[in-house]
Amino acid sequence: MSGRNDSRLHVVGVRHHSPACARLVAHTLETVRPRHVLIEGPVDMNSRLEELLLPHEPPLAVFSAWRDEERTQASWTPFCAYSPEWVALTRGHAAGAQVRFMDLPAWDKAFEGVRNRYSDGDRRTARAIEALCQKLGLEGMDALWDHLFEQPLGMDVLAERLRVYFDSLRGEEEASERDTQREAFMLAHVEAALARDDGPVVVVCGGFHAPVLARAQARPGAGFPPAPSHPSAKSYLVPYSFRRLDSFAGYESGMPSPAFYQALWEAGAEAAPGLLLREAVGRLRGRGQHVSSADLIAASVMAEGLARLRGHAVLSRTDLLDGLASALVKESLDVALPWTGRGVPSPDTHPLLAEVLRAFSGERTGRLSPLTPRPPLLTDVEHTLHAHGLTPGSSPRTVRLELREPGDVERGRVLHRLRVLGIPGFTRNSGPSFPTEPVLQESWTVAPAEDFLSWVIEASGWGATLEQAATARLEEALLQAGPNLERLTLLLAESFFIGAKHLARRVLTAVASQAGNEPDLARLGAALERLLAIWRHDVLLGAQGSAEVGQLLAAAVERGLWLLEQLDGPSLPADEGHLRAMAALRDTLRFAAQPLALDVARASAVFERRLASLHAPPAVRGASLGALWSLSRFPDEASAEATALRATRAAARPSTLGDFLAGLFRLAREQVVHTPALTSVLDELIRQLTEEDFLVALPALRLAFGFFPPREKEGIARLLLPLHGRDASGARALVRLDVDPAVILAGAALDDEVEQVLERFGLHGPGRKEEHDAP
Repeated sequence: MSGRNDSRLHVVGVRHHSPACARLVAHTLETVRPRHVLIEGPVDMNSRLEELLLPHEPPLAVFSAWRDEERTQASWTPFCAYSPEWVALTRGHAAGAQVRFMDLPAWDKAFEGVRNRYSDGDRRTARAIEALCQKLGLEGMDALWDHLFEQPLGMDVLAERLRVYFDSLRGEEEASERDTQREAFMLAHVEAALARDDGPVVVVCGGFHAPVLARAQARPGAGFPPAPSHPSAKSYLVPYSFRRLDSFAGYESGMPSPAFYQALWEAGAEAAPGLLLREAVGRLRGRGQHVSSADLIAASVMAEGLARLRGHAVLSRTDLLDGLASALVKESLDVALPWTGRGVPSPDTHPLLAEVLRAFSGERTGRLSPLTPRPPLLTDVEHTLHAHGLTPGSSPRTVRLELREPGDVERGRVLHRLRVLGIPGFTRNSGPSFPTEPVLQESWTVAPAEDFLSWVIEASGWGATLEQAATARLEEALLQAGPNLERLTLLLAESFFIGAKHLARRVLTAVASQAGNEPDLARLGAALERLLAIWRHDVLLGAQGSAEVGQLLAAAVERGLWLLEQLDGPSLPADEGHLRAMAALRDTLRFAAQPLALDVARASAVFERRLASLHAPPAVRGASLGALWSLSRFPDEASAEATALRATRAAARPSTLGDFLAGLFRLAREQVVHTPALTSVLDELIRQLTEEDFLVALPALRLAFGFFPPREKEGIARLLLPLHGRDASGARALVRLDVDPAVILAGAALDDEVEQVLERFGLHGPGRKEEHDAP
């Protein structure tokens, strides 16, 4: 498309990753023979264009990362063989033109929040596109694009269509502040190139920006703007893959189904559909799906019919996909065909269609030239893996670690650092979820991963060594955690696992500042539980028995007791988070009251008030009784037993009994097991329930008795059987139920429903009604 104000200027507006636009760029370079080629891309890479021009195998990307006091961000600038920008770069350089990028660097604030420079997500829903789709009977921008531009066209016709299309988009949409900043920077480059007055200038940019840049004129004396710099900004070339380029994998790329468009680029519009049809059928057959020759013929015939109906000279991507769906899927579909929209397909997508989409996506992964500069992190990771015997081989293997061995502790830290950075090929199978747990083994699977190199290079934005990068990644997580106490304590665990002691102390400080203000009892309880474990057992960080963690525990107990007093709701069901918090409060009082000078009497008063309150949730009342009982806050066992019996009888309504017992059993399980009188009272109360009331109480009762392990359940059964005239020796068989209790409950409910239907229609047998009515 020729410039409107300067005949030397040729602006080619493109859709990123479009083979048609790539062909137009190649044609323009051949016919214009420009002196300057300006490309929408990161200007800070201009000093490193020789790296991009090494003999790589696309797809690849420029990965940029930066960190400062305000922002941490990562961004990609991807290229595949049919990216118009890649064609402009490689062919422009081969033709002897002065090639340069002209857009702001990825770390500029104009790109804040942008993960991919060439995303087109905000352009797809323009009113002009929707109107065209409706007029032409097409579903979505991708089908529209293929219909208008990816069919065989003369270059002049294609150029004019693109100009009209992009002018229409620009005419209806206001440029954002981000667009304005970028266009001003790009316009300065165009003006500088024209001011050189040494030959034609070709500009390759996103079509939305093309109408603005096409109005550029030579500005006497103008020079190319200097490339901005930032001390923390780092950029590296990384291998990319078709899977990561594909919009069906979640990337808002210019084009979906990259394998199809690669075939379109390499083999042409006539041959590409046949290649992809064979690829899709081969993939399906390779996964055991029966695709007959008749199915293949039917798919081809249907696709060709649709193409003619839609006015296509050759099969488009959607023609072929629609034809395959029509021939292969024999039943009705629960969701729309995935290619009628964008983004990750619904999990309800038909499995055959999901495999077809994977074939159209392709498995290709780019390769960087061996001469590509390597970031320090890649060298450090490879050296570290080799030193610890963790380098992936040709097949997966299991690595087992004994955490009592110093060498295995260090190997574990290496693996956890890789996990924190998201490096593929290292999967943790088992191990402790918190470093103070009594689990002393870890199991990992180490396996080869095609994306390993790419992800390590991308992780280079976090640091030059594996330890630095993993720590920096968690430092960002610390900034993002904000006042969320539960997230902070999980982050504390991660700090332990990677061996970042200084970071762990910073997290402890953040936890301390939040503990006194945490509004959620469940989150406070989860944090208190972990902090108590650190104070009691940690030797890695040196926090065992420390005064710093002790002060934190005291503040958390104070806050927890205050939150506990605020819990009201006499009909609320048992909440596991609340019960866990009350258990953590009880344990802290039990194990740390004396060394930390905690006020046990005040805490006991809170539990007593909660036990007596008719406004408290039943489970909280039961847990309060359990806390007092397990802390031995009664004068003697007889007083404790009498209080437990009295409180249990008071909570004996069907809607509250199970929840009350859930709280009691959660905090005083051992005391209950050794109190036969309480078992007898429970048996009495449950026997008094009607069948309907029992069904109401049963779910909560199941939850409550679920706190007992099998051996203790057997002991309870031994106490109950004699009360029913049964031999206690049958207790073990009684607690081993081969049928899921939920099935029994559903059966009982079904029996009740059948009984009601029989009674409603008078279908009981002779004498049955009298039996039913008998007291």
